[in-house]
Amino acid sequence: MNKRVSGRTQDASFYLTLGACGGVYLFFKGFRIYRELRVVEDTPEIPIRSIPMGFVRVHGKATGEQSVTSPITGTPCFFYKVDIEKWEVKDRSGSWSHYRTDTDGVRFYLADATGKALVDAGSAELDLPKTGMREIGGRGPGARSSGSASSIRSGATEEDLRRYVSQVGVKSIGSLVGRGLAAFGPLRDPVTERKRQVAVEMLGQGFGSPEFIQKAMALQRPLIARRLEAMGPQADPVRELGRREMMEAFNHPVGSAEFVEHLQRVMETQHDPEQMQKFMRGMELMQHAQEGGLAAIMPAASGRYRFTEYCLVPGQSYEVAGTCVENPDPKDEHDRNMIVKGQSERTFLISYRTDKQVETNLRRRAALCVFGGAGLSIVCVALLLLKFGWM
Repeated sequence: MNKRVSGRTQDASFYLTLGACGGVYLFFKGFRIYRELRVVEDTPEIPIRSIPMGFVRVHGKATGEQSVTSPITGTPCFFYKVDIEKWEVKDRSGSWSHYRTDTDGVRFYLADATGKALVDAGSAELDLPKTGMREIGGRGPGARSSGSASSIRSGATEEDLRRYVSQVGVKSIGSLVGRGLAAFGPLRDPVTERKRQVAVEMLGQGFGSPEFIQKAMALQRPLIARRLEAMGPQADPVRELGRREMMEAFNHPVGSAEFVEHLQRVMETQHDPEQMQKFMRGMELMQHAQEGGLAAIMPAASGRYRFTEYCLVPGQSYEVAGTCVENPDPKDEHDRNMIVKGQSERTFLISYRTDKQVETNLRRRAALCVFGGAGLSIVCVALLLLKFGWM
């Protein structure tokens, strides 16, 4: 009994301390949002044709030739954000906790009556309308969705969503590694610096994605080919035949029919049916990885998850506050500007709200974080002091 009471006391102290720290975080986050509000308020909205280099604020409709399909509702869009929550059970009670946030998409144009500007939303703070929700792994129906009929075009199966959770987990690891490599550069040694740049570029394509797998395999081809050549002719005729077949294999793209054919000849020289079976299984996994990335060969995630999806869709109007730079790849003389997250001014907001609604929303969030965070910290600290008899 005493151990149980002691355990509850320790848990209470832990949660009160956590609440106090969380309140401090929210307090300072509120001031950051307030600074963002002041930057937006002090920047008048102007026609796209008149935007200068530097921080700008514009309003227009999203247009573009390319789009992506959102993972939850299958909505054609330029950009999407998915908040993933996981059901956690502790002490016989459960609650939803944030698990991952996934964002992805393509560049699009923001156009008004005067012109257009390219927008790279990869680093933007997204304030988008909800297109749908899904829940998997709970009691009753396996999946639950909500949203307007127009927003939910098609739904992913539960198996698709479980593999999506695994894919997002792989992407988050790659993103963390990529940020770490980017922070280490530039390096003094030119050869090592080039390798670092290549690694950062690959991770920027999405760690574990099909593009990442294909690029990694392509980089390994010349290294393995040079190593095989450096081995020189082998005294054993069987080993020499295998070496030559391996060299021929790596003259072709990894995973191609010619590549697999030459490797299969290498395995046939071993006269081992069990090894041949493992080889064919490995080739099958390699093909799956090239087509669907690492998530395609990883086990699907288990547990109970809830997905909330937000999409930036073609033809809708959006407010964009960000830094205008020169478009590095213009299509014509009217395609010279691109809006991104700036180096000096980090504010980059894309919202479906009107200019006044954007300001009101930022003001409300800032006040909630500042006063709510301060209040939470004060209450938690007071309870801790009472608990230990210091007050």
